[in-house]
Amino acid sequence: MRKLFLLRGAPGSGKSSFIARHQLLPYSISGDAIRLLLANLTVYYDQKTDVLHQVIPRHVTEQTKRMKDNLVEHKMSYGETVIVDGTHIVASEIDHYKKWCEKYHYECYVVDFMQNQTLEGLLKRNQIRRQYDWVKPEVITMMYNSYKAHPELPKWVKGIKPNQMEQALQQRENNLDHYSHVIAIPDEVAEEDFPYVHISNFYFSFNDKFSEKYGTYRNVVTIGKTKEEVVDEFRLPYFAFKFHHKHFLISAYPIRNEMLDPVKKVKGTWSYTTGLYNVADFIREFPENKESHVHQFNLSNLDRTRLLYIW
Repeated sequence: MRKLFLLRGAPGSGKSSFIARHQLLPYSISGDAIRLLLANLTVYYDQKTDVLHQVIPRHVTEQTKRMKDNLVEHKMSYGETVIVDGTHIVASEIDHYKKWCEKYHYECYVVDFMQNQTLEGLLKRNQIRRQYDWVKPEVITMMYNSYKAHPELPKWVKGIKPNQMEQALQQRENNLDHYSHVIAIPDEVAEEDFPYVHISNFYFSFNDKFSEKYGTYRNVVTIGKTKEEVVDEFRLPYFAFKFHHKHFLISAYPIRNEMLDPVKKVKGTWSYTTGLYNVADFIREFPENKESHVHQFNLSNLDRTRLLYIW
């Protein structure tokens, strides 16, 4: 749900084209775009070809790095999906983001655009790129050789191909069929009415006291009720699950079909394309759909003083 995508590839490998083609620009942070905010194009003379190029400026590299870091961390602090359009060839460039992923509870995916690239292909595409996108051939050669020498990724990230990004943005339901009962504890249930927590049951808690007592148990999930709980305390805004072979979703407020679409079913498991929404959007009060795409249990529609036994 909190996901950071680092695009990995030398100039000309198709990263920016991929972002544009899949309408991902609103979620992307580009170092080159920041450079052009800080300074205009500058001139570079290519002695080998006797050609004068207007190129993206490099004298603002340090300011660009600082601004990019500030933007990435700012969006992560709000639970936004973040895509960083950069080269990320060497492991140290990827490890740079580890501290924020740990701080803000993010999954990190590295989208590899280099697996099927050849140096000849990269250099050829570089020759026909828009003038200010042109990069010195020796820079591309250095990045290509560096990738080929060390293609491995740090163990804490997940490596995916570009065509797997849509799947990575999906939220898959959890199969709870092996539990005997699924029980929701609304926020106004008195402590003396708390259920006995048993390993054979699964529990959804909207109740702070219940979460304080049992929130570390593997079969207890706390669902956020407010923006502060979801963004600052990292509580889940919703939970999608299957129980008794039926499909459910539980949250504080009804979640619109538009925020779950498209719904895909693969081998009996439903997935919802929710990855591009901010986590706080799921606890906003929207009118319910007349016909919901999935059966929902919402705190706003429950008796908040009584336990709910689902199914």
